[in-house]
Amino acid sequence: MNDLYWINEWAKIKQNEVVRLPDEFTVHSDFQKYINKEDFLTAFRQIWDMFVFVYGDIAEKPETYGMPLYKRDEYNYFSPQARTSRSAPYRFFHLLYDIFSSCEITNNEFILDVKKFKERSKVKNTKFLFEKLRDNGFEITGIKNYRIPKGAERITISYPDNHNVLIVLKLMAEKAENINRPHDFLICHYKLFKDGLTIADYGNGADIIADQMHTKYEQDFIYAFDEKLNNLGYFANERSWNEGVGYAYYSTEKVMKAKGSYHFWLLSWKSTLKLYLRIRNVIKCLEYLKDCPDSVKQIFLQSDEGCANRHNGSCKCGVSYSIDEVSYWRCGCCNAPFNLEPKTEDIPHYLKLIELGINK
Repeated sequence: MNDLYWINEWAKIKQNEVVRLPDEFTVHSDFQKYINKEDFLTAFRQIWDMFVFVYGDIAEKPETYGMPLYKRDEYNYFSPQARTSRSAPYRFFHLLYDIFSSCEITNNEFILDVKKFKERSKVKNTKFLFEKLRDNGFEITGIKNYRIPKGAERITISYPDNHNVLIVLKLMAEKAENINRPHDFLICHYKLFKDGLTIADYGNGADIIADQMHTKYEQDFIYAFDEKLNNLGYFANERSWNEGVGYAYYSTEKVMKAKGSYHFWLLSWKSTLKLYLRIRNVIKCLEYLKDCPDSVKQIFLQSDEGCANRHNGSCKCGVSYSIDEVSYWRCGCCNAPFNLEPKTEDIPHYLKLIELGINK
Protein backbone atom coordinates (compact mmCIF):
# COMPACT_ATOMS: atom_id res chain seq x y z
CA MET A 1 0.00 0.00 0.00
CA ASN A 2 1.21 3.48 -0.83
CA ASP A 3 1.80 5.35 2.43
CA LEU A 4 -0.01 8.57 1.57
CA TYR A 5 -0.26 9.71 5.18
CA TRP A 6 2.21 9.60 8.05
CA ILE A 7 -0.29 7.52 10.01
CA ASN A 8 0.03 4.70 7.44
CA GLU A 9 3.71 4.24 8.19
CA TRP A 10 3.47 4.71 11.94
CA ALA A 11 0.62 2.24 12.35
CA LYS A 12 2.71 -0.42 10.60
CA ILE A 13 5.64 0.37 12.87
CA LYS A 14 3.41 -0.01 15.93
CA GLN A 15 2.09 -3.28 14.53
CA ASN A 16 5.68 -4.55 14.33
CA GLU A 17 6.22 -3.51 17.95
CA VAL A 18 3.62 -5.98 19.23
CA VAL A 19 5.81 -8.48 21.10
CA ARG A 20 6.01 -11.78 19.25
CA LEU A 21 4.76 -14.78 21.19
CA PRO A 22 7.01 -17.72 22.00
CA ASP A 23 5.59 -21.22 21.80
CA GLU A 24 5.38 -21.31 25.60
CA PHE A 25 5.50 -18.67 28.34
CA THR A 26 4.87 -18.40 32.06
CA VAL A 27 1.51 -17.42 33.52
CA HIS A 28 1.72 -16.63 37.23
CA SER A 29 -0.98 -17.96 39.54
CA ASP A 30 -2.25 -14.39 40.14
CA PHE A 31 -3.64 -14.48 36.60
CA GLN A 32 -5.47 -17.75 37.13
CA LYS A 33 -7.82 -16.64 39.90
CA TYR A 34 -10.80 -16.38 37.50
CA ILE A 35 -9.88 -18.90 34.78
CA ASN A 36 -7.43 -21.76 34.36
CA LYS A 37 -4.16 -21.46 32.44
CA GLU A 38 -5.43 -23.11 29.27
CA ASP A 39 -8.41 -20.74 29.01
CA PHE A 40 -6.14 -17.80 29.87
CA LEU A 41 -3.70 -18.65 27.05
CA THR A 42 -6.53 -19.13 24.56
CA ALA A 43 -8.00 -15.72 25.41
CA PHE A 44 -4.63 -13.98 25.36
CA ARG A 45 -3.75 -15.35 21.94
CA GLN A 46 -7.11 -14.06 20.73
CA ILE A 47 -6.25 -10.64 22.18
CA TRP A 48 -2.80 -10.77 20.56
CA ASP A 49 -4.38 -11.45 17.17
CA MET A 50 -6.72 -8.51 17.75
CA PHE A 51 -3.84 -6.14 18.53
CA VAL A 52 -1.95 -7.14 15.39
CA PHE A 53 -5.08 -6.85 13.26
CA VAL A 54 -6.12 -3.44 14.59
CA TYR A 55 -2.70 -1.84 14.07
CA GLY A 56 -2.74 -3.21 10.52
CA ASP A 57 -6.31 -2.04 10.00
CA ILE A 58 -5.35 1.48 11.11
CA ALA A 59 -2.52 1.41 8.57
CA GLU A 60 -4.95 0.42 5.81
CA LYS A 61 -8.00 2.50 6.78
CA PRO A 62 -6.91 5.25 9.20
CA GLU A 63 -9.91 7.45 8.46
CA THR A 64 -12.29 4.85 9.93
CA TYR A 65 -10.47 5.16 13.27
CA GLY A 66 -10.56 8.95 13.30
CA MET A 67 -6.80 9.10 12.82
CA PRO A 68 -4.96 12.31 11.79
CA LEU A 69 -4.58 12.36 8.00
CA TYR A 70 -1.43 14.39 7.48
CA LYS A 71 0.16 13.75 4.10
CA ARG A 72 3.81 12.81 3.93
CA ASP A 73 4.47 15.14 0.99
CA GLU A 74 3.03 18.13 2.88
CA TYR A 75 4.63 17.68 6.33
CA ASN A 76 8.22 16.73 7.01
CA TYR A 77 9.36 14.06 9.42
CA PHE A 78 10.01 16.49 12.28
CA SER A 79 6.80 18.51 11.92
CA PRO A 80 4.19 18.60 14.72
CA GLN A 81 1.78 16.87 12.35
CA ALA A 82 4.16 13.96 11.76
CA ARG A 83 4.82 13.72 15.50
CA THR A 84 1.08 13.57 16.21
CA SER A 85 0.77 10.73 13.71
CA ARG A 86 3.55 8.86 15.49
CA SER A 87 1.55 8.24 18.66
CA ALA A 88 -1.96 8.22 17.18
CA PRO A 89 -2.07 4.45 16.40
CA TYR A 90 -2.00 3.82 20.17
CA ARG A 91 -5.36 5.56 20.69
CA PHE A 92 -7.50 2.45 20.24
CA PHE A 93 -5.39 0.57 22.79
CA HIS A 94 -5.20 3.50 25.20
CA LEU A 95 -8.99 3.43 25.14
CA LEU A 96 -8.98 -0.29 25.94
CA TYR A 97 -6.47 0.32 28.73
CA ASP A 98 -8.56 3.13 30.22
CA ILE A 99 -11.75 1.07 29.99
CA PHE A 100 -10.34 -2.01 31.69
CA SER A 101 -8.54 0.08 34.29
CA SER A 102 -11.88 1.72 35.14
CA CYS A 103 -14.20 -1.28 35.23
CA GLU A 104 -15.11 -3.82 37.88
CA ILE A 105 -16.38 -7.38 37.68
CA THR A 106 -19.80 -7.64 39.34
CA ASN A 107 -21.74 -10.91 39.16
CA ASN A 108 -19.55 -11.89 36.22
CA GLU A 109 -20.45 -8.64 34.41
CA PHE A 110 -17.95 -5.97 33.43
CA ILE A 111 -19.22 -2.62 34.63
CA LEU A 112 -17.44 0.57 33.51
CA ASP A 113 -17.29 3.31 36.13
CA VAL A 114 -17.95 6.28 33.84
CA LYS A 115 -16.70 8.90 36.28
CA LYS A 116 -13.44 7.06 36.83
CA PHE A 117 -13.05 6.50 33.10
CA LYS A 118 -13.58 10.16 32.22
CA GLU A 119 -11.13 11.29 34.89
CA ARG A 120 -8.35 9.17 33.45
CA SER A 121 -8.96 8.97 29.71
CA LYS A 122 -7.44 11.58 27.39
CA VAL A 123 -8.12 9.69 24.16
CA LYS A 124 -9.35 11.71 21.19
CA ASN A 125 -12.10 10.85 18.67
CA THR A 126 -13.60 8.14 20.87
CA LYS A 127 -16.76 8.02 18.73
CA PHE A 128 -14.77 6.34 15.97
CA LEU A 129 -12.99 4.08 18.45
CA PHE A 130 -16.13 2.92 20.25
CA GLU A 131 -17.51 1.96 16.86
CA LYS A 132 -14.33 0.02 16.14
CA LEU A 133 -14.64 -1.76 19.48
CA ARG A 134 -17.98 -3.04 18.24
CA ASP A 135 -16.44 -4.08 14.92
CA ASN A 136 -13.85 -6.08 16.86
CA GLY A 137 -16.37 -8.05 18.87
CA PHE A 138 -17.12 -5.89 21.92
CA GLU A 139 -20.67 -5.06 22.93
CA ILE A 140 -21.13 -1.92 25.02
CA THR A 141 -24.53 -1.39 26.60
CA GLY A 142 -25.36 2.15 27.69
CA ILE A 143 -23.72 4.27 24.98
CA LYS A 144 -25.66 6.17 22.32
CA ASN A 145 -24.36 6.83 18.83
CA TYR A 146 -21.00 5.56 20.06
CA ARG A 147 -20.82 8.25 22.71
CA ILE A 148 -21.23 8.07 26.46
CA PRO A 149 -24.51 9.87 27.27
CA LYS A 150 -24.41 12.84 29.60
CA GLY A 151 -25.21 11.75 33.14
CA ALA A 152 -24.40 8.08 32.54
CA GLU A 153 -22.76 6.42 35.54
CA ARG A 154 -22.39 2.77 34.59
CA ILE A 155 -21.89 1.03 31.27
CA THR A 156 -21.81 -2.73 30.69
CA ILE A 157 -19.18 -4.33 28.47
CA SER A 158 -19.33 -7.83 27.01
CA TYR A 159 -17.47 -9.95 24.48
CA PRO A 160 -19.86 -12.68 23.33
CA ASP A 161 -17.27 -14.66 21.37
CA ASN A 162 -15.19 -15.38 24.48
CA HIS A 163 -15.97 -13.88 27.88
CA ASN A 164 -12.46 -14.74 29.03
CA VAL A 165 -11.07 -12.05 26.71
CA LEU A 166 -12.53 -9.45 29.08
CA ILE A 167 -10.96 -11.14 32.09
CA VAL A 168 -7.51 -11.22 30.52
CA LEU A 169 -7.74 -7.60 29.34
CA LYS A 170 -8.77 -6.56 32.84
CA LEU A 171 -5.78 -8.38 34.36
CA MET A 172 -3.41 -7.00 31.72
CA ALA A 173 -4.53 -3.45 32.50
CA GLU A 174 -4.37 -4.04 36.26
CA LYS A 175 -0.82 -5.41 36.06
CA ALA A 176 0.41 -2.67 33.69
CA GLU A 177 -0.98 0.00 35.98
CA ASN A 178 0.41 -1.62 39.14
CA ILE A 179 3.95 -1.67 37.75
CA ASN A 180 3.59 1.63 35.84
CA ARG A 181 4.23 0.09 32.44
CA PRO A 182 1.21 1.05 30.32
CA HIS A 183 3.33 0.67 27.19
CA ASP A 184 3.53 -3.08 27.84
CA PHE A 185 -0.24 -3.16 27.47
CA LEU A 186 -0.04 -1.26 24.18
CA ILE A 187 2.41 -3.79 22.73
CA CYS A 188 0.58 -6.81 24.20
CA HIS A 189 3.64 -7.99 26.12
CA TYR A 190 3.28 -11.58 27.31
CA LYS A 191 5.84 -11.01 30.09
CA LEU A 192 3.20 -9.04 31.97
CA PHE A 193 2.10 -12.46 33.23
CA LYS A 194 5.56 -13.73 34.22
CA ASP A 195 5.30 -12.55 37.82
CA GLY A 196 2.55 -11.55 40.25
CA LEU A 197 0.24 -8.59 39.81
CA THR A 198 2.55 -6.19 41.63
CA ILE A 199 5.98 -7.45 40.49
CA ALA A 200 7.92 -6.61 37.32
CA ASP A 201 10.94 -8.88 37.18
CA TYR A 202 11.46 -8.46 33.43
CA GLY A 203 12.29 -5.84 30.85
CA ASN A 204 15.67 -5.08 32.37
CA GLY A 205 19.04 -4.95 30.67
CA ALA A 206 19.29 -6.28 27.13
CA ASP A 207 15.73 -7.64 27.37
CA ILE A 208 14.60 -4.11 26.59
CA ILE A 209 15.53 -4.57 22.97
CA ALA A 210 15.62 -8.38 22.68
CA ASP A 211 11.90 -8.60 23.46
CA GLN A 212 11.17 -6.40 20.43
CA MET A 213 12.95 -8.63 17.94
CA HIS A 214 11.10 -10.97 15.61
CA THR A 215 13.85 -13.55 15.07
CA LYS A 216 15.83 -15.80 17.37
CA TYR A 217 19.01 -14.90 15.46
CA GLU A 218 18.62 -11.25 16.43
CA GLN A 219 17.86 -12.13 20.04
CA ASP A 220 20.86 -14.45 20.23
CA PHE A 221 23.10 -11.69 18.87
CA ILE A 222 21.85 -9.22 21.47
CA TYR A 223 22.57 -11.51 24.40
CA ALA A 224 25.98 -12.56 23.04
CA PHE A 225 26.95 -8.94 22.38
CA ASP A 226 25.66 -7.80 25.77
CA GLU A 227 27.59 -10.51 27.59
CA LYS A 228 30.78 -9.59 25.76
CA LEU A 229 30.49 -5.86 26.52
CA ASN A 230 29.55 -6.49 30.14
CA ASN A 231 32.70 -8.59 30.51
CA LEU A 232 34.71 -5.71 29.04
CA GLY A 233 33.37 -3.32 31.67
CA TYR A 234 30.95 -1.26 29.59
CA PHE A 235 27.98 0.49 31.18
CA ALA A 236 24.62 0.21 29.46
CA ASN A 237 21.18 1.76 29.62
CA GLU A 238 18.04 2.25 27.54
CA ARG A 239 18.36 4.85 24.80
CA SER A 240 15.37 4.72 22.48
CA TRP A 241 14.52 6.48 19.24
CA ASN A 242 11.45 7.34 17.24
CA GLU A 243 11.43 4.08 15.31
CA GLY A 244 11.88 1.79 18.28
CA VAL A 245 13.55 0.96 21.59
CA GLY A 246 17.32 1.05 21.95
CA TYR A 247 20.07 0.01 24.33
CA ALA A 248 23.37 1.90 24.41
CA TYR A 249 26.82 1.02 25.78
CA TYR A 250 29.13 3.62 27.31
CA SER A 251 32.77 3.62 28.35
CA THR A 252 32.04 5.03 31.85
CA GLU A 253 29.14 5.28 34.25
CA LYS A 254 29.51 9.05 34.31
CA VAL A 255 29.01 9.32 30.55
CA MET A 256 26.04 6.98 30.71
CA LYS A 257 24.30 8.99 33.44
CA ALA A 258 24.93 12.20 31.51
CA LYS A 259 23.46 10.56 28.37
CA GLY A 260 26.68 11.36 26.58
CA SER A 261 28.30 9.68 23.61
CA TYR A 262 27.88 5.92 23.51
CA HIS A 263 30.37 3.58 21.81
CA PHE A 264 27.76 1.04 20.68
CA TRP A 265 24.01 1.33 20.28
CA LEU A 266 21.57 -1.49 19.62
CA LEU A 267 18.36 -0.17 18.09
CA SER A 268 15.09 -1.75 17.07
CA TRP A 269 14.60 0.05 13.77
CA LYS A 270 10.97 -0.74 13.00
CA SER A 271 11.59 -4.07 14.77
CA THR A 272 14.71 -4.90 12.75
CA LEU A 273 17.96 -4.95 14.72
CA LYS A 274 20.58 -2.32 13.92
CA LEU A 275 23.94 -1.78 15.57
CA TYR A 276 25.47 1.72 15.60
CA LEU A 277 29.24 2.16 15.92
CA ARG A 278 30.76 5.47 16.98
CA ILE A 279 33.80 5.44 14.71
CA ARG A 280 35.21 8.93 14.37
CA ASN A 281 38.47 8.15 12.57
CA VAL A 282 38.15 5.66 9.72
CA ILE A 283 41.75 6.18 8.63
CA LYS A 284 42.95 4.34 11.74
CA CYS A 285 40.75 1.37 10.79
CA LEU A 286 41.79 0.93 7.16
CA GLU A 287 44.75 -1.38 7.69
CA TYR A 288 42.69 -3.64 9.95
CA LEU A 289 39.82 -3.70 7.42
CA LYS A 290 42.02 -5.36 4.79
CA ASP A 291 41.73 -8.70 6.59
CA CYS A 292 38.07 -8.35 7.60
CA PRO A 293 35.20 -10.28 5.98
CA ASP A 294 33.10 -8.52 3.36
CA SER A 295 30.24 -8.17 5.86
CA VAL A 296 32.48 -5.81 7.87
CA LYS A 297 34.07 -4.00 4.92
CA GLN A 298 30.62 -3.13 3.57
CA ILE A 299 29.96 -1.00 6.63
CA PHE A 300 32.27 1.65 5.19
CA LEU A 301 31.44 1.43 1.48
CA GLN A 302 28.44 3.75 1.43
CA SER A 303 27.69 7.41 2.03
CA ASP A 304 24.65 9.27 3.27
CA GLU A 305 23.31 12.71 2.46
CA GLY A 306 23.41 14.00 6.01
CA CYS A 307 21.09 16.40 7.74
CA ALA A 308 20.61 20.16 7.37
CA ASN A 309 23.84 20.82 9.27
CA ARG A 310 25.90 19.46 6.41
CA HIS A 311 24.10 21.55 3.82
CA ASN A 312 24.35 24.81 5.79
CA GLY A 313 28.00 24.22 6.61
CA SER A 314 27.62 23.92 10.41
CA CYS A 315 28.23 20.17 10.73
CA LYS A 316 30.84 19.23 13.33
CA CYS A 317 30.10 15.53 13.66
CA GLY A 318 30.28 14.20 10.11
CA VAL A 319 32.94 11.66 9.16
CA SER A 320 34.67 11.89 5.78
CA TYR A 321 37.20 9.40 4.38
CA SER A 322 38.40 7.68 1.21
CA ILE A 323 38.77 4.00 0.35
CA ASP A 324 40.39 2.93 -2.92
CA GLU A 325 40.27 6.55 -4.11
CA VAL A 326 36.51 6.74 -3.55
CA SER A 327 35.31 9.43 -1.13
CA TYR A 328 32.64 8.75 1.47
CA TRP A 329 30.81 10.89 3.99
CA ARG A 330 28.70 9.83 6.99
CA CYS A 331 26.47 11.98 9.17
CA GLY A 332 27.07 11.87 12.92
CA CYS A 333 24.85 14.66 14.20
CA CYS A 334 21.96 12.69 15.69
CA ASN A 335 23.43 9.20 15.95
CA ALA A 336 26.78 7.46 15.62
CA PRO A 337 27.96 7.62 11.98
CA PHE A 338 27.96 3.90 11.14
CA ASN A 339 25.10 1.43 11.39
CA LEU A 340 24.52 -2.12 10.18
CA GLU A 341 22.47 -5.25 10.64
CA PRO A 342 24.92 -7.13 12.87
CA LYS A 343 26.21 -10.69 12.78
CA THR A 344 27.30 -12.67 15.83
CA GLU A 345 30.45 -13.94 14.12
CA ASP A 346 31.54 -10.33 13.47
CA ILE A 347 31.42 -9.16 17.10
CA PRO A 348 35.23 -9.24 17.51
CA HIS A 349 35.57 -6.96 14.49
CA TYR A 350 33.04 -4.44 15.84
CA LEU A 351 34.99 -4.26 19.08
CA LYS A 352 38.31 -3.79 17.31
CA LEU A 353 36.96 -1.08 15.01
CA ILE A 354 35.78 0.95 17.98
CA GLU A 355 39.10 0.44 19.72
CA LEU A 356 40.92 1.77 16.65
CA GLY A 357 38.55 4.50 15.48
CA ILE A 358 36.74 5.94 18.50
CA ASN A 359 39.11 8.91 18.77
CA LYS A 360 39.66 11.50 16.06
